[in-house]
Amino acid sequence: MSRRAAISKPEHVSITPQRMDFAFEDVPRHWFRNDPVLTHFLNALSLTFPDGERFFVDAVRAFRDQVTDKTRQAEISGFIGQEAMHSLEHDSFNDMLASQGYREEAEGGQKLARHLIKQGRERLSAKQQLAATAALEHITAILANRLLKDPALLESMHPSVRALWIWHAIEEIEHKAVAFDLYQDVVGSYRMRVRTLLAATLALGTYTGKYTWAFLKKDGLHRRPLVLARGMWRLFGINGVLTRTVPDFLTFLRPDFHPWQEDNSALIAEWRAILTAQGDVPETALPTAQGQH
Repeated sequence: MSRRAAISKPEHVSITPQRMDFAFEDVPRHWFRNDPVLTHFLNALSLTFPDGERFFVDAVRAFRDQVTDKTRQAEISGFIGQEAMHSLEHDSFNDMLASQGYREEAEGGQKLARHLIKQGRERLSAKQQLAATAALEHITAILANRLLKDPALLESMHPSVRALWIWHAIEEIEHKAVAFDLYQDVVGSYRMRVRTLLAATLALGTYTGKYTWAFLKKDGLHRRPLVLARGMWRLFGINGVLTRTVPDFLTFLRPDFHPWQEDNSALIAEWRAILTAQGDVPETALPTAQGQH
């Protein structure tokens, strides 16, 4: 019997992959609020995406044959296609970082991410990998929600990279429940869900901290206390980028949690319209060959 929550994705939300091919031109080194810490936090996060998204795809694909509902199958196909596109776009973004003079950090960070993900594939069961995917998708979804709910944050990003982060955030919200619903169907263990979220948060936090520091060190800013303090306050202060995600993060600990208990789908329509008007997202999505993923 399915343990899936009664709540589900709003019908008007479509999970449709898009090919974007962002061109990252004239990107300043500190493109987020002209703040090295904020910028390098997202740079470090980007290093995890290409291999991390492929891990998510494989974890979901391993159990998709247990879903018979056609609507759910379409959602899974959309999830796989979107994650594949995220991998490609962040590959390009990471190449841009290397071209900025961060080659050692970008290549080293991606190498470490691949190693850690390889260990996860080898040491975790298929069900544990699905639990990790659901947990990490929760983290990306609440970060996406944080960005899209605060236009001032997005406006403080340089236009050359802003569209990537808006587009990625939109799609993370669109498919935020796919891995969770599948996990509830085939596993459903509350204890595993919570334990995995805590472990995944620690691992991701340690990794992003390590490479945020590596980027700062490359800039020669790791011994600039005022720069560090200002950036850390913008991440962890009262109104910090990460501080304000804490209530959303904790909702995952509720036994009756479901990602769509907060219907933030209005953000999708709002920001997709903005990107379309700016010419950053095509009005008609270009579907990927989902069956190939």
